[in-house]
Amino acid sequence: MKKKTKYNFLYILIISSVANGDTDLIFPEDREKGTVNFNSITDCIITITEMELYFRPTVAILDQDGNTTENIFKNELIDKLTAYNIPQVIIKDVVTEENYDLYLICLTVAFFDSCADIKNFDFKSIDKEMRFLIIISDYSGNNCVDTLEEIGDSVSKHAITFIIQDFVTGQNNMYTIFPKIDEKTCKEVVEKPTHINTCFNNGTVQNEEIFPIKNPNNLNRCPFRIGMATLFPFSEIPNKELLKNYDNVTEIKGFDYEILKIIAEYFNATLETHYIYRKEENPYKDLEFTDFIKNGSLDACAGGLYRIYGDLVEYSGVYVRQGVFWVYYAERAERSWQNLVSKLDDVYFFIIFYITYSIVWCLVSSFDGQAVSLITTLIHGWGALVGATSLQDPRTKKQKFLNLLYLIMSVYSSVYVSIQFYSFLTVRGPPQMFKTNSAVMESGRTAYLKNSSKYFITDERYTKYADHSADCVSFYNCAEKTLMYNGLTLLLQANFYIFQADSAVNDEARVLRATENMLTVYNEMLIRKDSPLVAKFQKVMKRLFEAGITGRLFTEAIGISVVAKAESANSNMITSSYSCQAGCSITLMQFAGIFYAWIFGCVISCLVFVIEILSRRVKVKEV
Repeated sequence: MKKKTKYNFLYILIISSVANGDTDLIFPEDREKGTVNFNSITDCIITITEMELYFRPTVAILDQDGNTTENIFKNELIDKLTAYNIPQVIIKDVVTEENYDLYLICLTVAFFDSCADIKNFDFKSIDKEMRFLIIISDYSGNNCVDTLEEIGDSVSKHAITFIIQDFVTGQNNMYTIFPKIDEKTCKEVVEKPTHINTCFNNGTVQNEEIFPIKNPNNLNRCPFRIGMATLFPFSEIPNKELLKNYDNVTEIKGFDYEILKIIAEYFNATLETHYIYRKEENPYKDLEFTDFIKNGSLDACAGGLYRIYGDLVEYSGVYVRQGVFWVYYAERAERSWQNLVSKLDDVYFFIIFYITYSIVWCLVSSFDGQAVSLITTLIHGWGALVGATSLQDPRTKKQKFLNLLYLIMSVYSSVYVSIQFYSFLTVRGPPQMFKTNSAVMESGRTAYLKNSSKYFITDERYTKYADHSADCVSFYNCAEKTLMYNGLTLLLQANFYIFQADSAVNDEARVLRATENMLTVYNEMLIRKDSPLVAKFQKVMKRLFEAGITGRLFTEAIGISVVAKAESANSNMITSSYSCQAGCSITLMQFAGIFYAWIFGCVISCLVFVIEILSRRVKVKEV
C-alpha cells in the first residue's frame, strides 16, 4: 500500500432509516416492491456537491451488493446525476491502492438501509482528510441519534456529517459529533451529537455549514504549553544563560509573547511557557528542541522561528516579514577647496577656447601685417576671461568679430564659475548611496560579517564577496565596526531601526540601508503536528496578520519611539542633503577665503614696492 497523501474530496455514505418510528409513509413492502422515492435525498446530494466542490467531480457510487432498496437508491442517484451532467463510476471498495487516487476528483456515495450498520462500518480505514455525508433513514424506528453517540469516539475527529430523515415533516436533520477538552482531566472527550443544519425536502439547506471544523477551540483553562526561544524583538528572557531546556519561565517580554497571550485568550487556555535553547544568530542547525514538540511536551514554539524544520512540525503561517539587507556608513563629503576644484572639472573647455582664441588672434594679426606678441595676447586673453582686464584693440573687422565671440564665451565662463561657486557654498550634497546589492559589493568598502553566520545564502557572487570580509563577534559588533571604519554589514530590519536611531547625529542618520533586500525572512511559529488546535491556531494567526495587529505589535516590541526616530533621522539625512532649495543667500563668511587671498596679495605687493624703493636708493647712491 503506497503512502497516502492529503486529498481534498467529499466522501458520502447514505444510510436509509426513520428515527421517529412513523412507518405510515414507507412500509417494508414498499421497499420490497421498489416503490420507495429518494428524490429529496438525491436533491440534497446535488446541493451539497455544488456547495462543497466548486468543480463538479465524478461521483463514485459504492456497490455493497445490498438489497432492493439500495438498488433503487443507486438508480435514482444515477438518474439525478445524469440530469445534472455529473459523471458517475461504480466502485466495490472504499479505499484501496488502486482507487485511492480516484478520490482526488470523486464524490463517493454509499448506501445502507439500517441504522445498526453504522456500528459495523470500519471508520479507521478512512483518511481524516476525507469528508463524509451519512444519510440515515431506518424505517424500523430505531433512534439513530443514540447510535451516533455510541460510535462517537470513532468519528469525532473525522469530517463526518450525519443526515437523519424525518418522514413526517419531510426535512432532513444534519448532525455531527465534536470533540471537546474536559476541564477536570484536560483530556479530549466526545460530545453528544450536535444538530448543525437542516436539508429540506426540495433539496435546499438552511445554512452553508455542512462540515464544520471539529478541532476544539475551548481548552477550559487547561495549559497551553509554549516553548520560547530568544531573539529580539520576538522574545527576551532575563538571565537566560542560567536556564536549561524546558525550564519554566514567567518573565518574558517581546512580540511573540504578546501574540501568544491573544491566542491563549481565544482558546480559553492557561499560558504555560518553557525556555528552549536556540542560537539567535545561526538557528538553522538547532533541532534539539523539536523533540519536545514531537513527544507532546509542548503544544507550540515561538521566539522568531522560521519554516526551516520540514515536516517535523506544523506551522502557524507567516505573521511578520522582515528584510536582511546591507547597512553602510553614510559619509557626506565636507566642504573644502579641493571639492570646489572637483566641481569645476569642466572648466577646461574654456581654457581650450582661450588658447584657441590667442592663436587665431596672432594668425589673423600676422596675416594683416600687424606686429603682435603671443605673450601679450595670452595675458590680455586671460585677463578678459577672468574679468581683470580688457582685450587688445581690434583694427580690422575680423579682429572685432573674433573679440565679440570671445567676450560672449567669457560671459558664459563667468556664469558657469558663479553657478558652481554658488552651488558649492549653498548646496550640501548627499552622501554616497547604494540601491542594489551589486552596487554595495562593487563599492570597494570592507564588509564586517560574523564568520559563523555569513554564508546564509548560496549566491556565488555574494559568497566570493563574503570570503574577503572582515570578522566581527556579533551583529552589534559588526554594526559598530561599520560605523567606525566606514564599512558595510548585514542586519535584520528590527536591529537596523535601533542601530540607525542610536547612531544618529544632530537628528540625521549616519547609517543607511541598501534599497534591495539580500533576503526576506518570514517568521512563523511551530505547532505540534497532531495537535487538535492546528487549524484554529492557523486561522487566528491569519486574521491577526490581515488585521495588521501583528504588524503593530512588532513595531511596539522594537519601540514606537525608536522606529519613529530612525525614520525621522533617515528622512532628515535625505532632506538635509540640500541645505536650501530656493532663495539661498551667500554670506561674507563664505567668501572669507577670497579676502584672505586679496590681503595676502596686498602684503606681497607692499613688500615688492618696498624692495623696489630700497633698490633705487642704492643705485642713486652708487651713481
